[in-house]
Amino acid sequence: MKIVSGKKMGEIDREAMTRYGIPGLILMENAGMQVVGLIRKLRPDRGNGSIIILCGKGNNGGDGFVIARHLMRVGYRVETWAVAPVSDYQGDAAVNYRILLNTGCEVKLVGEKDPLARLKDLNSSDLIVDALLGTGIGRNVSGIYKGLIEAINGSSASVVSVDIPSGISADSGEVMGTAVRADNTVTFALPKRGLLRFPGAGCTGRLFVADIGIPEALTSSADIQENLLTGDFIRSQLPPRVLESHKGTYGRVLLLAGSPGMTGAAALAGEAALRGGAGLVYAGVAGELRAALEAKLKEVIVLGFAGDGEGNLTRESLPEIVEHASGCDALALGPGLKPGRETLNLLKGLAREVSLPFVIDAGGLSALALEPGYLTQLGERKASFIFTPHPGEMARMLGANTKEVQKQRWELASQKAVEWNAVVVLKGAYTVIAFPEGELYINPTGNPVLSSAGTGDLLTGLITAFCAQGLSPGSAALCGAYLHGLAADLLVKRSGDRGFKAGDVLDLFPAAFRETVELPGAQPGELYQISR
Repeated sequence: MKIVSGKKMGEIDREAMTRYGIPGLILMENAGMQVVGLIRKLRPDRGNGSIIILCGKGNNGGDGFVIARHLMRVGYRVETWAVAPVSDYQGDAAVNYRILLNTGCEVKLVGEKDPLARLKDLNSSDLIVDALLGTGIGRNVSGIYKGLIEAINGSSASVVSVDIPSGISADSGEVMGTAVRADNTVTFALPKRGLLRFPGAGCTGRLFVADIGIPEALTSSADIQENLLTGDFIRSQLPPRVLESHKGTYGRVLLLAGSPGMTGAAALAGEAALRGGAGLVYAGVAGELRAALEAKLKEVIVLGFAGDGEGNLTRESLPEIVEHASGCDALALGPGLKPGRETLNLLKGLAREVSLPFVIDAGGLSALALEPGYLTQLGERKASFIFTPHPGEMARMLGANTKEVQKQRWELASQKAVEWNAVVVLKGAYTVIAFPEGELYINPTGNPVLSSAGTGDLLTGLITAFCAQGLSPGSAALCGAYLHGLAADLLVKRSGDRGFKAGDVLDLFPAAFRETVELPGAQPGELYQISR
């Protein structure tokens, strides 16, 4: 599913009207009906509580008038408030305002000077529909809108925002002075960038994408390079499991990991690779740690390579590792490795000698930060790199700080994927996956359960397993990020959001696969739920 800016969505709307001849009134009607559909699911008892709909002066307010009309038509108790009389409205919003008045429904006016004085019932309402400001906001909220947003946030009522929470920039996710904190947001046709970027994403609540009848040729245009991962798409990418197969069918993984005190990282990554479907997984450690790692693993084959005598792999192990890698289909390096010069030299040697997908995480990424110029020396390697940094590791690789990375997650991931000719998986809330060809993907799965030690090692193993099964580095990264997050979501759904460790997420990998494979496809006209 494509992701668009507010400006791009406006262009798509206009093209739907001019090129395809779809009247704006029909698009507005469809949008309002989709919000009504969600409200009917959220509040099936029509006699329980009241609904207040707050309508701004633009098309967002026009959607609100449509919502009010249809909720009242099916028996809900609704109060509709507008920021101005009908004579101040224009276009399709004015048409729907008049239709609502013509049906005999009262539209109350919010006072310009003291909007809170006219909204005494706000705290007693059951549900508030925020139809104040849409995607076109370009400056800080002020005046009557500021007062209304503060009133909404001060209410105990549940909030549904129409298209985007009022006060959020559709492009950057920035809070424009103040913004509605919604419990649910129904956005139209395509998700807007600001709904998936913080702090806007933190104001969105559960996000739904509504089909309002815009032709697919416009909503799936190849020139839109930002994408949101969906279960349907991931299912189409998963490698097949065939009846006539054996362990060699599903590829061999070589994982280089572990150091003194960090063999658990190697164990988690190895087990994740097996759970991810790889037929054979080898975990390579310094010889001194082989016995310790073997004690933790049953199905993963442990290999001992030349070390420094203290449990750390060194460049001296390169010939042995290259020989073993020649019989493998994917390589990973980093979980639990000491992030020093020896690790960097080993990494560089492998990249020159081995023509495999090469996942680099943790100690490998920190080692690369010792020589950031290497990342742009594209002629120095045969391997296809997949980097999986968290924001701190990305900051070290760039010589920046974590706050700078978090402010520009999409831009930096995309820029560096092209510059480094690598797939970049920038972990965090709404993980960003960037391709060297310029495409960007946002992963909607995952939750704070993944904010614990070892979960990144699981992702490394899972992506490497998909590479070993024949997926391209990009597809492997997309499937790995989505399923890794989905496992955490299923864990929370089943057992709550606290008290878990990485191994608990690992145990839900099979369930994540099953849910993705069995997920019913989205049907035209349905609300598509993005966040859980």
